[in-house]
Amino acid sequence: MFAASPSAPLETVELVAADLHAVVAPELGARVISLTYRGVPLLWRNPDLIDDEFAARVPRADPRTLDGFATWQNWGGDKSWVAPQGWADDDEWHGPPDPTFDGGAFEVTSRSDSAIAMRSNLDPVTGVRMTRSVTVTAHGMHVTTVLRNESPSPRRWAAWEVAQLPVHEADLESPHAGIFVDVRPGSEPVHLMRLRGNVSTSTTSGVTRVPFQRAVGKLGFPGCTGVMELRHADGAGVRLTFRTHPYERYPDDSPAQLWMQTPLGHTLEELGGFASTAALVELEAMSPLQRLEPGASVALSCDWTPIPRHAPETMTPAPEGGD
Repeated sequence: MFAASPSAPLETVELVAADLHAVVAPELGARVISLTYRGVPLLWRNPDLIDDEFAARVPRADPRTLDGFATWQNWGGDKSWVAPQGWADDDEWHGPPDPTFDGGAFEVTSRSDSAIAMRSNLDPVTGVRMTRSVTVTAHGMHVTTVLRNESPSPRRWAAWEVAQLPVHEADLESPHAGIFVDVRPGSEPVHLMRLRGNVSTSTTSGVTRVPFQRAVGKLGFPGCTGVMELRHADGAGVRLTFRTHPYERYPDDSPAQLWMQTPLGHTLEELGGFASTAALVELEAMSPLQRLEPGASVALSCDWTPIPRHAPETMTPAPEGGD
């Protein structure tokens, strides 16, 4: 996707607590570029763009020059975006790529051995400024995203967290591997994009399973209770928990979404020239859409908990206090 060049240093911040180790890159959209548990990587990062020492293999593009998915530098990791996404008008977030959130540099406002807080520039299109706080504990990683409307007019936005996670070859054949979503009775996923192949699902006893597949597409989960799990063939994985509000409106009517992709030998012209060069999935959580008066904010908090190998195949209930 990008030509190789001499490695360039990235300014990163390491956060450590017990067996959790996170590496945060404030200059790359405040993303967590690496999260490991007992040395095992939980997140996917793009090996074409970043080496094992967290140095950039290519120059970081000026995000103001990027135009659509064909030019997107997809670094990977866990980051926060703004929803709804689209390019029709300025009531939609025009990214990625964009010059403020996915591709922008954040200012570090506080940090410790296990926590960091970062703040974006004011985005002229959405009218919001984002703050992103990351904390690691012995039990997992906590991320809080806050969008504050700093424009002179009311705006309507949702906070959106997106984590890219790897798919291994063994995962494609395992009957135990996949993404598991806790859903309310009678709720079924909806197909938001069907690009290549078919992302199939099955729902049993309030849990929707999405097996790893050689396909490219996106699902929404209108009835998600706030728990998603990814499990690999060996049973290891990660659990995402967040609060949901079933009577509020969400982008695409889905508080949780899933993107799945497989390597393709060509770009997807119907997605602006997007290059699907790796096998990965995105676990995505959203806050409700909120009308934000000038000075008002909307927040989203997510917890990422490692699942050890050979852990029992049962889902943890939705976060206590969730709606």
